[in-house]
Amino acid sequence: MPHTETRPPQGVKSHGEGQLHGNIGFFNLVFTILAYNGPMVVFLGYIPVVILLGNGVGTPVMVLVCGVVAMLFATGLVAMGLRLPKPGGFYSYATAGLGRIVGLGTGYTALICYYAANLSAYALGGLAAEHLVKDLGGPGLSWWIYGLAMFIITSALGYLNIDFSAKILTFFLALELILMVVYNASVIAQGGAHGLGLESFKPENIFSGSIGVAFLLAMGMYGGFEASVIFRDEVKRPEKTVPRATYAVVAVLTVLYALTAWVFINSYGPQAIMTVLETNLETASGDSVQQFTGSFAYYAATALLITSSFALSLASHNVASRYLFNLSADGVLPKSLSRVHSRHSSPHRASVAVSILVVVGILSLAGLEGGIAYARTAGIYAYAFTVLIAVAALAITVFLARDRTGGKKAVWQTVTTGVSTIFMTIALILATSNFELIVGTEGILTWVVLAAILAIIATGMVTAAVYRKRRPDVYARIGRNDAGDIVPKPE
Repeated sequence: MPHTETRPPQGVKSHGEGQLHGNIGFFNLVFTILAYNGPMVVFLGYIPVVILLGNGVGTPVMVLVCGVVAMLFATGLVAMGLRLPKPGGFYSYATAGLGRIVGLGTGYTALICYYAANLSAYALGGLAAEHLVKDLGGPGLSWWIYGLAMFIITSALGYLNIDFSAKILTFFLALELILMVVYNASVIAQGGAHGLGLESFKPENIFSGSIGVAFLLAMGMYGGFEASVIFRDEVKRPEKTVPRATYAVVAVLTVLYALTAWVFINSYGPQAIMTVLETNLETASGDSVQQFTGSFAYYAATALLITSSFALSLASHNVASRYLFNLSADGVLPKSLSRVHSRHSSPHRASVAVSILVVVGILSLAGLEGGIAYARTAGIYAYAFTVLIAVAALAITVFLARDRTGGKKAVWQTVTTGVSTIFMTIALILATSNFELIVGTEGILTWVVLAAILAIIATGMVTAAVYRKRRPDVYARIGRNDAGDIVPKPE
């Protein structure tokens, strides 16, 4: 595909990179972020796990609690986004609040996070396609072949302008939401297995099972809402669109997942749900869809699990590309990765780099069974995301606490984000102590994977320290920072 590259226009502050452009509106941004969250993936594959390993019948309440925590964090996320002029996401936020060394470590954490999310989407989508094709009498191809097919389409779309990807994500997400609404309405209309009850809201069920694991896993349902800030340069009126979209996404996820968890529990009955999940975890949600909405909806749900995985792969590819673009724009990574396509206004070189890394990852996982490949990559994503959001929450709190321009509003934002920081820190402690459970590994492999993640984060921090001594010009730009853009922590 022939293309030319653009340089920044005169008068635009830049470090040799072009400027990303887009025309994403409120609804397309909301749907893009929701697609990254993967509602069908959460429903069919994740909610049953949270119920089984967490606080059982009380799961809907835990989902609501985590929604409140996410909304508290969102107030700081939005406030920070209005104060920082460049779309560096958590990389910029950590730098502004905690300094450049922590900031670059956070940037590397983001790359781990969204790269692992990308791989997990291909593993899950490939696995779902493998099962669906076999059920329909097709050939028994391995999951990774279907994953590579998804990869080719995703890579092509990731190369193009974000507006086109947003339309694709909006279409698939609409189908997912329609099916989930139909399922919830069908179960409610039929009264569930034995009538609809409120057992989920009784104290003895809320505090049953493992509260800590329930909180950790339920927070994982909200992954993706933070991506709104990374698309700042590619949306219409970002100062209004990004905040509204962020709050809207958190609100939708809270209501949708709490309701679906409650409906799913009642589809089997509060007394039977745990036994069902202990014996039939993988297919319990699909069986419930088939029972209450029919065989067509069941096959539609399976197909939508594939499209949901595709949407997740596209959304995470776009986010990973933009983090790579931002690190390159600051000179931390090769400058060539921050070139912008003249026609598509996309970070095409960063997108190609992500594609190369992803195809290597898929091929390296090809020897694993699809379920194992998905569990491990999704676990790595979950842990990296927990690290990312805990550091970001602390950084935002510190930054807002030092802010002298926001008045009483800034005080309120500092308090709400500070409260969320406490919960995010607890989640990080729980994630580290339950790392074996999260990634599905045993023995020495658990420590190897954990050490590898921490080593990459440490590499980012060490790199920043080296730049401070040997490349002060690059060090000064870490965090998408130009003079006067932010007020970084004194170092």
